[in-house]
Amino acid sequence: MNVVVIGSGSWGTALAIKSVLAGNTTTIYCRRPEFADKLAKDLENKDYLPGVKLPEELQYSSDLEACISNAEVVLMVTPSVHVRTSLEAIKPYAHKNQAYILCSKGVERTSGKLLTTVMKEVLATIGCNLAVLSGPNHAEEVGRNLPAASVLSTESLEVATTLQKALCSQNFRIYANTDMIGVELAGATKNIIALAAGIADGLALGDNCKALLLTRGLHEMTRFGVALGAQKETYAGLAGMGDLIATCMSPHGRNRAAGQKLAEGKTMDFIVNHTNMVVEGFFATEIIYTMACKHQIEMPITKALYEVLYEKKSPSIALAELMGRDIKIEVS
Repeated sequence: MNVVVIGSGSWGTALAIKSVLAGNTTTIYCRRPEFADKLAKDLENKDYLPGVKLPEELQYSSDLEACISNAEVVLMVTPSVHVRTSLEAIKPYAHKNQAYILCSKGVERTSGKLLTTVMKEVLATIGCNLAVLSGPNHAEEVGRNLPAASVLSTESLEVATTLQKALCSQNFRIYANTDMIGVELAGATKNIIALAAGIADGLALGDNCKALLLTRGLHEMTRFGVALGAQKETYAGLAGMGDLIATCMSPHGRNRAAGQKLAEGKTMDFIVNHTNMVVEGFFATEIIYTMACKHQIEMPITKALYEVLYEKKSPSIALAELMGRDIKIEVS
């Protein structure tokens, strides 16, 4: 297949490598021509995925029209804040014989909408297939061909299995399902729990506390997703539990690392201004908490994170309040 990757950061680069290994003709679209030239010359994305050699077969282009017009599969790998504008730029060249796969995790900051909703709004008149790819996938490991797996979800199982076969490659298994809402919401909400996990690490609260946080965090994620139409089973799979474990336990997890800096006394604004990576959990916390309040969904960990980030509550006080909540039956 002819695959185009929109987004030349670490995850976009890693997915492009996997697409080449899967036998696809693959192009990374770079908004800046000089960056496309740099990747082609260095055969390495030194800015976002240093130390990983890029396949010689991988192509690079700053010609959006040429990229999209010839694409069969388009991987959307931009930060959530850029998804709508990127799709609007793509739309004049899009056609119905294409599949657009959302590979970003988060929600639209300005509207609070799911990114798949944004995709549907922009591309509704085109008639192309839309899908979501999510899972426990650190770009640093996927790019180095370490074993990993992901979930590809779309409304048609037939389309899902077709795309699944196209993107499977050595050491990168793709599973298929049709729960787009669950797969997307799991990816967005786990970033909130990862921030909390980073705070726990920064405060040296121990493994028992981390296990408590991940377990109750998964329960909270599931409750939220099911209330919005997701399937409960999705949260026990790669897009839910799998992604949560990887994000909260790995040194590669940018949200976990940001939480650790919060515990050290750094502010959200300081962290945002001193990293070249987007910490999606910061923005997801505000949006998901607002949605939870609107739908009357109890999310104590998300509420605590919101108070730490946006009401300047001390992480230690937020933790004490969580531990002091009324005791209850575990599944409630």
